[in-house]
Amino acid sequence: MFLFIGVFPRERELAVARFHCDRCHEDAAQHIIETGSRLWVFFLPLFTFSRQYVVVCEHCGAVTEVTREFAKRAADLAAHGEQLR
Repeated sequence: MFLFIGVFPRERELAVARFHCDRCHEDAAQHIIETGSRLWVFFLPLFTFSRQYVVVCEHCGAVTEVTREFAKRAADLAAHGEQLR
């Protein structure tokens, strides 16, 4: 019997929001990305673990790690077309 198990990286863009970048000090589009590792068994994804949330500035490319709450709030505001302050 063969058992196929694997852990693969996962990256998912939650939203693109427009707010002030702390590094370049520009009001630019910021990509809110969730990263993590996903466990697969027999080509079926079971669950994702080691989740991190990052914001990538479209203007300067700076990557900033943020909390889950900040990422979800920014994604919600971007979905409603509002700007994060």
